[in-house]
Amino acid sequence: MKKEKNIPDFKIPEGYFETFEERLFSKIAEEKFPKSRGFKVPENYFDKLEESVIGKVNASEKPSKVIPLFPKKYFGYAATIAACLIIGFTIFNTKTDNSNLDSLQLAAIDTYIEDGNLNLDLYDLALFIDDEDINEISIKNNQFSDKALENFLLENLDEETLINEQ
Repeated sequence: MKKEKNIPDFKIPEGYFETFEERLFSKIAEEKFPKSRGFKVPENYFDKLEESVIGKVNASEKPSKVIPLFPKKYFGYAATIAACLIIGFTIFNTKTDNSNLDSLQLAAIDTYIEDGNLNLDLYDLALFIDDEDINEISIKNNQFSDKALENFLLENLDEETLINEQ
């Protein structure tokens, strides 16, 4: 196959570009363009322009009303809703379990008392015991011997308190 060359279909007349400038200026001269400019500036306009602009700016200086993007009242509403949700969540998700005291080990209670965390003396404990509680306690007579009771009293009580009680 033969390669075809691109041959344009447009032809330029001879001497077109050499005479272009002359033809352009003759066309401009034929048309009726206005000889004066379209706009007129008053005399001393630019000398008074700065004073005029500053005067208008100072005259229109009024405090404008500023509208915030997020008004403060919406923050109060949001905080109230958040607090209600937190309170509601904690109320409905807490399980009341009465078996907590039952599940405590006796050794843990003893350790708590021995560590000195329970500051109650015999007088404080006596306030919690009623006469019915004392009647329910049954002490076997042969559980403590007289000699063991005497030794206990001698070791734990002073002689002065024994004399004062008699």
